Amino acid sequence: MSRANLHLFLVLILFLAATLIRFYHFPDRITFGPEQAMSLLISADYLDKPSLLGQPYFRVTTSGHQLFTAPFFNYALVPLLLLFRFNPLPVTAFFSLLNLFTAAILYRFASRHLPWLAAFLATLIFLFNSRMIFHSLFIWILNFLPLLGLLNFYFLYRFFISRFPKFAFGVGFVAGLAFGIEYFYLFTAVVIFTLLIYSSRTRLKTALVFAAGGSAASLPLTLFDLRHDFYHTRTLWQYFLDTLSNSRQSFITYYHFLNFWPIFVLLGGFILYRMFQKKHTLLSLILLAAYFYSNLFSSHVSFSGAVGMPPGLTLAKLEEASAAISADAPDRFNVASLLDFNTRAHPLRYFLRFYYHRQAEAFDNYSSLSALYVLADSDTDINLPTNYELRSFYPYRVTILDHLDDRYLVYKLTK
Repeated sequence: MSRANLHLFLVLILFLAATLIRFYHFPDRITFGPEQAMSLLISADYLDKPSLLGQPYFRVTTSGHQLFTAPFFNYALVPLLLLFRFNPLPVTAFFSLLNLFTAAILYRFASRHLPWLAAFLATLIFLFNSRMIFHSLFIWILNFLPLLGLLNFYFLYRFFISRFPKFAFGVGFVAGLAFGIEYFYLFTAVVIFTLLIYSSRTRLKTALVFAAGGSAASLPLTLFDLRHDFYHTRTLWQYFLDTLSNSRQSFITYYHFLNFWPIFVLLGGFILYRMFQKKHTLLSLILLAAYFYSNLFSSHVSFSGAVGMPPGLTLAKLEEASAAISADAPDRFNVASLLDFNTRAHPLRYFLRFYYHRQAEAFDNYSSLSALYVLADSDTDINLPTNYELRSFYPYRVTILDHLDDRYLVYKLTK
């Protein structure tokens, strides 16, 4: 076997193993929680009423305002919803494939500009990273960040070696897309812009081309701001101040930096390659073994259940709960959940609407109904309402509509 064929064989084995890790027991391991259901609900609404806004942030500023993302993520979900008949399982599989595709682009770029072993090791680090495996198993807007970060790095690299303005446009366009889905990317965009201007021979032209790319990608939010007294600009500034003041409404965590993951793994792959090159083979293998162990047995990876869901809850059980509610519910009803941070039961609302064509009442209408269905843990004292939805409906009679398993129940509350 030639060296080229051996390299291809090893890469194929690497991607096959990474694919098996992501798709093993896939239906029971995917996360379909409030954020995933909200993303699909907003995207489905675009079929009836297009919008310049994406989905709202769950957190609000200290002045009580919410930020909204750019809408391209939600518009990207629309054809997937239509293609898969609103089934979230294959839509989630798209994001698993997106992560694998990002790794393939990473390998393609690295193998052209680094020694083969460095490219192989960098791709291995990416594919078997616990965070990347975790993000492969749910629908989320920030799952695009690693790919966008890699594309931005590529266009920046091409600009440095060629100084062609068209690559500055690409840098600006990708930065605009990334900023639209993650406002914290603004700091990265400032650094990138500074590097472009510093290395450019025609700085004004480069700045204008970069701005044109960023403006093209940010056009929906720009139009919205122009029509609504710069709502996003003012809210983003307050959000920034809240973050600096360590407000409980804002915080910085790892997923704000997902765009740097490709750069981190390229650096890690090159360091390991240099260690092998300098004959530190045993130490390199020990580091690789430790990396595999720490990531595959991380708290972010499970081969039996969904990491981002309440223990034991699966997509199938949410579908079962929705089916039971649909079969029993009167014309006017509402739903709630006591399992996570969001009590509005977006996953149940999604299945009821698109699987069973039953529309739950609005989020603020709980007092004038004849039935309220609640998904809760069996240990929950349903007779002592602690959240807005149940308190609004109180007093009520409680019956058990469905046992999903020994832990999770669907309660029917009636007047």
